[in-house]
Amino acid sequence: MEGDVCRLCGGDGRIGNALGRSTATCPSCHGSGRRADTSSGFHDVTKTKPSHFRPSAAEASKGPRGPTTAEGAQLAREVSESTVLGEDAKARLLVEIVNHESTHGRCTQTFIKKIRKQARPGQPNL
Repeated sequence: MEGDVCRLCGGDGRIGNALGRSTATCPSCHGSGRRADTSSGFHDVTKTKPSHFRPSAAEASKGPRGPTTAEGAQLAREVSESTVLGEDAKARLLVEIVNHESTHGRCTQTFIKKIRKQARPGQPNL
């Protein structure tokens, strides 16, 4: 295979435009004039960076168990003290607070209003 002439440029290593005024390096052989080695048959796309691997279930559970910011802690306290929510709804909202903090870094004002609306329906948001 290494002795074969590149089919695109004819072994010249350069290709020209239709008018013949300019030339460029052949994209197939990269200027060598010989065919590229295709004996491997595939391109290795293995991801080798640690960031490419998903965390295991054990690592995923090591995340924060509660809110990490002051806004999140205050919001979690309001949810926990809510008299209109059931225990399953409180647990769901607390998980939602922790997930929001992990993705956004803090609780946004829009998110706080959304949670307060669920925790205190019928009352004006502060």
